[in-house]
Amino acid sequence: MSNLTLRVLVAIVGIPLIVALVIAGSWWLAAFIALISALGAGEFYRLAQAKGATPHTAIGIAAAAALPLALAVDPALVPPVLTVACMATFVVQLRSGPDRAIASVGATALGMLYPALLLGWLLPLRQWSVASPDDGAWLLLVTISGIWMCDTAAYFVGRWRGKHPLSPRTSPKKTWEGALAGLLASVVWCGVFIPLSLGWAAPWLGLAIGGIIGTVGQAGDLAKSLLKRDAGVKDSSALIPGHGGVLDRFDSITATAPAVYGLLVLLRSASVLP
Repeated sequence: MSNLTLRVLVAIVGIPLIVALVIAGSWWLAAFIALISALGAGEFYRLAQAKGATPHTAIGIAAAAALPLALAVDPALVPPVLTVACMATFVVQLRSGPDRAIASVGATALGMLYPALLLGWLLPLRQWSVASPDDGAWLLLVTISGIWMCDTAAYFVGRWRGKHPLSPRTSPKKTWEGALAGLLASVVWCGVFIPLSLGWAAPWLGLAIGGIIGTVGQAGDLAKSLLKRDAGVKDSSALIPGHGGVLDRFDSITATAPAVYGLLVLLRSASVLP
């Protein structure tokens, strides 16, 4: 079975699950994000270990699972959760001594934040409401599907017409042609479906969200590739057949979620959005 066929089969199962979780929202979505955050943190710590760091994985994975749940309850809980986790990391490191303490503590802290804290912003995005309680669900579904459109267009156009490497040292197979195709696909997709699904949203908002997906999302993909390249591995794990690990599959949305939410908050604070 080819890798592409395997990817398609996994998508056939995974896409309805993601859609159902977004529609269900509430604690179902929060629990799923906590799970993938914990798995992603574990993958990150294995990458760090490949470079000689000794992160405190138990603390980091527990914090990674707790951060999205804290965001679901009240974003004000995030600083206390991070504070407790960081203090616990230093206490454990004191028992290990000063040898490579910076690498160990730094890797532990980064594993808490990436991808957990970034993915956690999917929850307030799901709760966004202007005219209907369903606004957040539509907003999140169009954003996620926009990421899929971007990834798909970038992959196929890159294979078909890609000639100019985008980042040869970090991700040699990615091309400028593929990246531009991904940007165009996400802008068109969100430019059409954001106004259609949200009656209060002007077309320019969809174009802006599509632009974020096509730029920030692809930058998130490259950031993940940077870590893997340094660790000398092809995939962050083999958890998802045909797709690699959690970091491989959720790299774009990890970067996109806080950027889209930040845009909405900025526009609302400027009275551009209701």
